[in-house]
Amino acid sequence: MTISSPSSPPPPPLDDPNVSNPLECPPLRWGLIGCGRISHDFTQALKLLPTAQVVACSARSLDSAKSFAEKHGILKAYGSYDELVRDDNVDIVYVGNVHAFRRPIAEMVLLANKHCLLEKPIACSYEDAVYIAKLAKDRNLFCMEGMWTRFFPAVEKARMLALGSVDGKEPSMIGEVVQVHSDFNFNASDSEEYPTSFVYNHSLGGGASLLVAPYPIAAATLFFNGMQPDAIKAVGQMDVATGVDLQGTMVLNFPPTGDVSPALDESNVDESTPKLPGAGAASLSFGILGESAEETIVLGTKGRMKICSPGHCPTKVIATIKGGGRGQSGGEYVYEYPVPEDTQEIRDAGGYFYPNSSGLAYEAAAVARCIASGKTEAPQYTMQESLTNMKAIDELRSQLGVKPLGRTKE
Repeated sequence: MTISSPSSPPPPPLDDPNVSNPLECPPLRWGLIGCGRISHDFTQALKLLPTAQVVACSARSLDSAKSFAEKHGILKAYGSYDELVRDDNVDIVYVGNVHAFRRPIAEMVLLANKHCLLEKPIACSYEDAVYIAKLAKDRNLFCMEGMWTRFFPAVEKARMLALGSVDGKEPSMIGEVVQVHSDFNFNASDSEEYPTSFVYNHSLGGGASLLVAPYPIAAATLFFNGMQPDAIKAVGQMDVATGVDLQGTMVLNFPPTGDVSPALDESNVDESTPKLPGAGAASLSFGILGESAEETIVLGTKGRMKICSPGHCPTKVIATIKGGGRGQSGGEYVYEYPVPEDTQEIRDAGGYFYPNSSGLAYEAAAVARCIASGKTEAPQYTMQESLTNMKAIDELRSQLGVKPLGRTKE
């Protein structure tokens, strides 16, 4: 039995349960650092938010910034990042330049008293991420890693299906989470020249562990409630010539959050399982050599759930309920939430570089709502979870043999 709900309204976003339209948000004035492909897509997505305004953009080359501004109808273009952060009309800065400069750029933005949205990864090391987090907290400014996946209605729904609603009124559909399997692999040679592309440049923060591993790692911590894994094992391949990692597979173990299993809990009348609360494992795959299915599977004691491809920007979730007895199904539930349609303005500016990039608007809208309500982070992806996941990436890179980046100034 399959029950499809293609016309279901999107779930309320975690940051504000009173919002029915995830694109609804108060006004916010954006400035951009970096005028590359991801900044293009982010700017395009902001055009879906009537209350959002990009007031300035900046690049290391003034000509590049002017060209970007002309394409997107942005009034101000700067040939230095410092000029942009000193612009009084900018409320928040979106940082979309290369990875290696995350710490100095974040520092510049926060010291200028601007809110900050840092494209993932938040930094190139746990140490740098901790520094950014502390600086933002000390200055009481909103700062977030751009894990846009968390803001898609399909992922908001998946969270509820797996963990239950925040208010406790709706229990988990699939029971206690046992395992998470998530992959994100693409073939970089489709668009990147070897070895000259940034993707293969170690000193600029290239490599699969910083480009794509943050996504499956974040999928794991989402369904284990942001917990810190107590063991990580990783294997993979390095490119000796460039010093970047090309692909890897990792296993994360999550410790129990309690010492009484449902089977031994006298108050439990629901299920008899020896699984301790919170305990589980995740198997993750990432890479830039070949294209994988890119799905996230969440296995629970009462069923399983699939976040369908493309898993880092999904529009469809399928939950399968376990029936009585092994191999039996108690029903399949399909939830679909298409991304917003392109406007003529978006098409005239060249569309998008990456799949489902219009979904960046969900993230931008949530950021605007959070800032307007006085929050300094979004509950969909907290700073603590960014730190947890950056710590896992550090361990991953160490096990693969990736050398740490030196301190880099833009």
